Amino acid sequence: MRRLNYFMLKGAKTEEDYKRVKEAIEKLDGVFKVDYEMAAEVVGVDYDDEKVSKEQIKSAVDSLGYTLII
Repeated sequence: MRRLNYFMLKGAKTEEDYKRVKEAIEKLDGVFKVDYEMAAEVVGVDYDDEKVSKEQIKSAVDSLGYTLII
């Protein structure tokens, strides 16, 4: 089922940090779109929860050294 979730992102400070996070999430199978709002420290992910889980999204971000709160 297609879902749109917003996650808090900790540890990202710059535009480049957010771009790295966005690219990592976009590589996951089942992700349609990723947006972010730096001022709010939020990442929005539009994804198919039958192909990718919140935990997989979190793992992809955490592996970069940031913390995604699900």
